[in-house]
Amino acid sequence: MFTTLSWVDIGLVFSITLASFAFIKTLGRSDMRATEPSVIPLKRQYLFEFDHSGKLVCTNEHARDFLTDLKLVNPDWTCLRDTLKHRFGDLPTCINETETPVLTSFQPFSDIDPMTLEIEQHVNGLSLNMFEREISDIISHVAVHNVLSTLPNIALVQAVSENAPFPVWQSNKAGKIEWSNAFYKSLARRIDRKDAPLFEITPTQDFEKNAQRISLKDRAHNRTHWFDVTRQSFEDGHLYFATDVHAVVNAETAQRNFVQTLAKTFAHLATGLAIFDRNRQLVLFNPSLFDLTELRPEFLTARPNLFSFFDQLRDNQIMPEPKNYASWHERIADVIFAASDDNFSETWHLPNGLTYRVTGRPHPDGAIAFLFEDISAEISLTRRFREEADVTRSALDALDHSIAIFNRAGYLQQHNAAMLEFLGQDADQKLINMSVKDITRLCQKTCQPTPAWGEIRNFVSEGLERKSHQQRRSTS
Repeated sequence: MFTTLSWVDIGLVFSITLASFAFIKTLGRSDMRATEPSVIPLKRQYLFEFDHSGKLVCTNEHARDFLTDLKLVNPDWTCLRDTLKHRFGDLPTCINETETPVLTSFQPFSDIDPMTLEIEQHVNGLSLNMFEREISDIISHVAVHNVLSTLPNIALVQAVSENAPFPVWQSNKAGKIEWSNAFYKSLARRIDRKDAPLFEITPTQDFEKNAQRISLKDRAHNRTHWFDVTRQSFEDGHLYFATDVHAVVNAETAQRNFVQTLAKTFAHLATGLAIFDRNRQLVLFNPSLFDLTELRPEFLTARPNLFSFFDQLRDNQIMPEPKNYASWHERIADVIFAASDDNFSETWHLPNGLTYRVTGRPHPDGAIAFLFEDISAEISLTRRFREEADVTRSALDALDHSIAIFNRAGYLQQHNAAMLEFLGQDADQKLINMSVKDITRLCQKTCQPTPAWGEIRNFVSEGLERKSHQQRRSTS
């Protein structure tokens, strides 16, 4: 399993690596070296003397020039230590008084640093001697110091590059690999490509701006590794960085499979589906949407926005005709807002006699889904039921006898006008949700006491006993 790094981590490693190589080239610039020295230069020494309080008490000529060039005026030991610690590491923080002199040598972090440093702590304070390791013709040690003090040590740069948890390699102008880190070598051993390059890179004009996704087949472990490879120009060749995106590819594949599964499921739905993303562009629809809205497939595949979608529905007379065209877009904006708030559900009665139920539902990340359902059959059935109920009620009202019809649960389902009058009620609403017990109690108030009301209650509420009761009534 590989570690996935962010582009910030990769940029940091890349910046450190480039800075180190740039430093090597900087030291070779002509402005830092004498072109034709007339005499053989001697090793230079920079001597600094500090007392026990850390005060600078004495320097030699080279040391004074060094301080002047760095714009350090009478620095104490702490100031000079902070100036040199980036080149020579853990210099003593304080000055110890010792009767026996203690001499300590400090080597520079960088192998190309021309200086070395010795510190001697003694009874009078501290002596610092910085001198050239060998005869050099560098004439601006201040320039060298300014470069070296801003760079991490070479050992750190090498450790970062070599131990980076992703492949890094360098190629020359001809494309031959001249250097690679440990991760690259380990990956190359695991995925044996014989003489072929580990990563088959296709040169493109925007390669240095956009990563190139490359797969590696690991036949030994029967798996595929995915990397995003980026390239940066370096000297006469290039530096390459490969980021493991195996988890990203797996997530994208799972997402595509999920969307395909949803698409196959939606394809068999009788309800029309239209999903718009956070930018209000159509991103998903099913075939039922064609049949219900009469929208052309080429129009839907062009990913129209919500306003264009509803404009086309209006043109196809698949939504109620707006009374005021000036407020049409305000109406659509209200629809979008209501759908985003999970508060949109309308019934559209169309000129062709069909009836649609349109529902808007919010989805994650600001997306909106609209569902189009043909409820014409349901509406027609409801109308027929109401008509039949009205006919039945009219027939019952024509009878002189008081009639009350109860459902299996024992609640009043229908009654006629005579029953309403018999119960002493003036409106049908007063009998809504009344049970057989409620009705019989009203009847008892208007009739002489009789056990018949109890028998009626038992007959209605005890449905399992009805058959035997009817038989007893018929045989008595």
